Amino acid sequence: MQPGQPNSSTAASNSGLPPVEPPSGRFIAQLFVVPGLIVLVVVMVLMGLFYLTSRQSPEYFLRQLDSDNADIRWRGAADLAQILKRPEAGSLRWKADSHFALELAQRLRTSLDELYRTEKETAEQITRTEQQAQAAGRAPSPAEIDAAWRKVATLRNHVSFLASALGDLHVPVGVPLLAEMCMREQSPDLKGNTLQRRKALWSLANLGANTRGFTRLPAEKQAEILAALRAEGAGSEARAAWARTALFYLDGSGGSETAIVHVDVVLARCAEAQDRYLREQVALAFNFWDGPLAEPTLLKLARDDGHGTSIGVVGLDNGVFE
Repeated sequence: MQPGQPNSSTAASNSGLPPVEPPSGRFIAQLFVVPGLIVLVVVMVLMGLFYLTSRQSPEYFLRQLDSDNADIRWRGAADLAQILKRPEAGSLRWKADSHFALELAQRLRTSLDELYRTEKETAEQITRTEQQAQAAGRAPSPAEIDAAWRKVATLRNHVSFLASALGDLHVPVGVPLLAEMCMREQSPDLKGNTLQRRKALWSLANLGANTRGFTRLPAEKQAEILAALRAEGAGSEARAAWARTALFYLDGSGGSETAIVHVDVVLARCAEAQDRYLREQVALAFNFWDGPLAEPTLLKLARDDGHGTSIGVVGLDNGVFE
């Protein structure tokens, strides 16, 4: 036997083993690269979720709504509307935040004041346009009048969004402002104001349903909401009055009865409206709000003879009198 040559017994014992080969690149990839990519993807997804959560905080949406860029404002409004309509517990970050609710109410107050001012200015502008047309011996152009009211319609859309957002919350700080919108009968823009009253009453009914959901929130969340409202209600400005009204409907406190906006009184006033559809909405709203005037108002509506005027919507911003 030559030196270095395996003997026959060793060769025989190794004859059943596979040949030894160095690991291939594919095997190394399966062993290290693929698991590494999986871990990287998981980490990136978690980081993305964290980023989106922090980005879509209540403060983020408030900044969006305050932007001077109309596209940014409406993008923020659209994203917030989707969040507030979600029924899952994750949406409580927005729907059960007293500070966020009061900030939205503050923005609605500002937008309403701007809307009222713009309505008045637009009506005066249209009057001047009509006078100039008559002096020139022609009829005023419908296109001119429509263009003048278009700016008012844009403001109304923003007001309607804020009113709807307040109705989706578990914190009823929006009651006074929604009540004001529901009861506003006089406006230079009769059609727009009538449709806005309907939307406000719908939001008020929705707010009643969400206020009832307050008792189903976790106990610590209820305590947090009430503590924040009590702190805000200690002041004397309008914001404090909104907080006290919310406290009245959440735990029966809130201070003087005369300082509280009572929804049953508001609904009873709306039951006197000439708009037949608005009166029908009052009956719906009493499913979620109660008070001394609830029963007599419902009895009166049960005998309603259909008097008054109804505006049927034929388009997004158009209406026709029936």
